[in-house]
Amino acid sequence: MRNLSGIESDLFRAYREIESSVRLHSQYANLGELGMEFHQRPALFTGLPGWEDVVLSHDLCQNTPRVTEIKAYWSTVAPLPKLQGEFCVGDVFTDLIQPPPELLWEGSPPEDRIFFPSIRVVDDAPVAGTGHWAGIRVLPHKDPLEMWFYDPQLVRIPEAEKPYFRIHLTYPEYLRNLAITKGTLGWQYLFTDTVPLNSPGLRETSARLQNMMEIMPALFPDWEYGPISERLEARL
Repeated sequence: MRNLSGIESDLFRAYREIESSVRLHSQYANLGELGMEFHQRPALFTGLPGWEDVVLSHDLCQNTPRVTEIKAYWSTVAPLPKLQGEFCVGDVFTDLIQPPPELLWEGSPPEDRIFFPSIRVVDDAPVAGTGHWAGIRVLPHKDPLEMWFYDPQLVRIPEAEKPYFRIHLTYPEYLRNLAITKGTLGWQYLFTDTVPLNSPGLRETSARLQNMMEIMPALFPDWEYGPISERLEARL
């Protein structure tokens, strides 16, 4: 087994902590196989139509897990406050060559017709069934590539212009924060200013994140939760 990169170590550690914790019920988990390391743009993208001007940076290539998949779905065990989390990530380069999400319909506005075809999903929650996902937006000459989050419940929230928003994280930063939060459902709302977390329509998400900050530092004291706590406080 080759040496793990920093982000692989973080994700594998989070996975093991979920699996071994007596305070969390791991309802589904899977760890795939380690793959090849890339320190520069993989040859796979050379000559691939539409990818000529897309920047796959050194940071992206070095700080991404080279594992086929790493998945977990968990919930807290009573008497802890109710909390759930899920993540489903893997080889980003495999994700990037997949088709975009199929969310366009006959009445889709022009901006959606531009947005959705540019997205490749890199994390979602298939077991929780929330319908949300995080994606990388594939645009030419963008470095770093943008991270976006889609949540269908946003169509019912007046303050949200769209059911998706940009996350102010790079992909490697996204993975690091996923490991810290263990994929607590809705953690991505901490990294946007687009949708107010104190909106009445996001009470459940807000309460979940407050429970996260009550539970996680006690369960996993070796992780640094200070920046996450500051973000939550600022958003509330």
